[in-house]
Amino acid sequence: MNLRYGSFMSLPRLSFTILDTETTGFVPRTNRVIEFASLRVEGGKVVDRCEELIAIPGNDVPPVIQVLTRIRPDALNGKPTFAECAEKILEHIGEGTLIIGQNVGFDIRMLKGEGMDLSGRPWIDTSMLASLVFPELASYSLSYVSTVLKLKHEPIHRAMGDVVATLELLERCWERFLELPQDKLDQLRDAFSRSSAGYKMLADALPEKSFVKKTPPWLKPVSDTSPHSATSTAFSKRKIFSETQQCDVTLLTETLDSGTLVKLTKAAASGEGTTWIAVKNLENALRRLLPLLSGVRVLHPPFLLLDPKAVSTLRAQESLTSDEASLLTKLRWYAPRVQGDIPIHGEERAVWTGKLAATDTSDVYTAQFRDLPPVVLLDQRQLLRFLTDPTHEAHGALHTGARIIIDDASMLEDTATKAYGWSLSLDGLRAAAQGNPDLVSFTDLLQIWIERTRNFQDLRYVVRADTESKDAKALRERIPLLIDEQTPVLLKRMLEHAGKILDPENLDGRITWIEQRQNGSQFLESVPERIGTLLKASLYDAFPTTLLFPAGPEEDFREILPPGVATERHPAVGIELTMPMIFPEAASLESIMSNPPPGKTVVLLGSRKIIEDAFVRHTETLEAKGVTLICQNLSGGQERMQAEFMAASTPALWLLTPWTYEGVELPVGTVDHLILFTLPFDHPSHAVISRRAAHYRDAFGEYSLPRLKARLFRLLRTYMRHATDHADVQICDDRLRTKNYGAEVRAYLEQYAQSAKRSPQEQMRLL
Repeated sequence: MNLRYGSFMSLPRLSFTILDTETTGFVPRTNRVIEFASLRVEGGKVVDRCEELIAIPGNDVPPVIQVLTRIRPDALNGKPTFAECAEKILEHIGEGTLIIGQNVGFDIRMLKGEGMDLSGRPWIDTSMLASLVFPELASYSLSYVSTVLKLKHEPIHRAMGDVVATLELLERCWERFLELPQDKLDQLRDAFSRSSAGYKMLADALPEKSFVKKTPPWLKPVSDTSPHSATSTAFSKRKIFSETQQCDVTLLTETLDSGTLVKLTKAAASGEGTTWIAVKNLENALRRLLPLLSGVRVLHPPFLLLDPKAVSTLRAQESLTSDEASLLTKLRWYAPRVQGDIPIHGEERAVWTGKLAATDTSDVYTAQFRDLPPVVLLDQRQLLRFLTDPTHEAHGALHTGARIIIDDASMLEDTATKAYGWSLSLDGLRAAAQGNPDLVSFTDLLQIWIERTRNFQDLRYVVRADTESKDAKALRERIPLLIDEQTPVLLKRMLEHAGKILDPENLDGRITWIEQRQNGSQFLESVPERIGTLLKASLYDAFPTTLLFPAGPEEDFREILPPGVATERHPAVGIELTMPMIFPEAASLESIMSNPPPGKTVVLLGSRKIIEDAFVRHTETLEAKGVTLICQNLSGGQERMQAEFMAASTPALWLLTPWTYEGVELPVGTVDHLILFTLPFDHPSHAVISRRAAHYRDAFGEYSLPRLKARLFRLLRTYMRHATDHADVQICDDRLRTKNYGAEVRAYLEQYAQSAKRSPQEQMRLL
């Protein structure tokens, strides 16, 4: 088997083995390897192959894994155990051979769990190489890369299929390495030569000289992400702020028009003074708005900004981890200012956060506050933190003359809860404690206190007696001794939050609890019980404020508009958009899965368990029909699912929860159908929701139902951004017909139901 392009003939000295495993899960020792496959390459040719099914105790393969891999328990009957075939596998890999694989670290960990320790061998991860030289890709999962780059990926679902596709991906990456001009090639070689053994071997194999004179088109420079010049508009500021100033808060009615924020920004840019506009998700907003805006300063939070001094320190390191080497190469090639300017991948995020990100005192961060233009765009949580200490956090820029607009204000309760909350991940603290005996000891004692306090409960509210114990007092007294000038910012914040949570004087007026999640991770959490009073004191009483809310009475938002806040409602700024909406009486998930609609369909389901069950029952049948099925938690993370859904052939189904879909970003014209099977109520046992619901005489009607309506609005608005010309919506929850509140919810939805003949995209084009 010769390599497809023959491009590896320049590597006669480099032998390597590409390998992959199929497993029963993701946890070494707990989950088992059930298949191993590999190809050995020498002198540019495949010289050997190995493919083994592996028996495990009881051949107990979980149903989800059976569908993912198509490996059934009976296929493992009579197969050798891992111990029985380990010698054969090791002999095939070869002594000292370079190991290559897609996310190969996972395979190495799983093999170590079986007793085969390859962690000391040189290795290369092709997903990392792809992120270096294919910056245009939206994901680096092997299935997505294979689809976009048209790699040979056969047999599908099996280890050997992944190995074959990985070999082709390696070829494609090598081709792009050969397209690098001399300076970029030298930068790559420099970083890799200081990295782990596998990347040093690759550095040695790179050509000494490049004959490429021009930078290849895929290696594009970073575009300007900070527009400066103001744009005039005839839009009136009276639509944004009350001229009488007799109210604390101006309320603007949101519509499904995603252009509303652009209109408000342009209007603010044409006026006097400074307007601060806070959005729910800054990165998503920038993807949609930056090409359309001017006269705007984007205030990036410090953790997204690159600190030039930290880059210099990284460059000077004598040795680099593989993630440090790849990230340093990207910094040199793409010259980023913010994290979104580079194709950051995998554990590179941890390197960015731990070594490269700016702090709130870094020059690159504080420079953002100088000479502000008329409009400042920032994240809601960032703004709320400024409000607690505007002189320090906003470096004096958030003065009393500023005006504030909060987009997507129906999310303000949740955002403020996080912004004003204290949180500590025990796993995060333990990771930060490595190498520090005092911190390790503190973490151990804290975990003992957590275990005693929660008493085997997954969620346990913390009461005063818990924090007045001798153990809690001893922990509080140790915290100041663990913090000094050299303490990393994130670690310092974790310890400070722990101290606040453990202080009995801080329990009044807060909801404080210990939570153990399904994966075993433990958290200490504390948030204000009443958000509205904090917002009134820090925001409404201090600045002219405009909140963008979906249609509905002000009483629906009393958690963030407490008694005593004077409001004035203004008409909608955006166009009143609608969409075709159906309320079928006999629809079922079974019917959708058995007969998928044409085009691309997003199906919103109430739990991951329902999604997993649908995946197990329908994947193989749909595949036989040529239907693409993408499922939350079973098809990778959100970015990977988005990328694969965009690249999928039709028909295609994407199953996910409503809460996840709210944060999805897809190009206009991607989705043909939205089907909602479950009204997305908050879970009644949620630690915060259940406590706040107690503020109301009718917790369901006055709190849960308004939150549901706001979420339904946000789902429709998200879908409007993704919809095709012929898009429609189906709401299939029987509670619309069987519950007393069903008619109220349906009436709320029907105000967005299309009555005109224009399609959603035709309406959008009118903007």
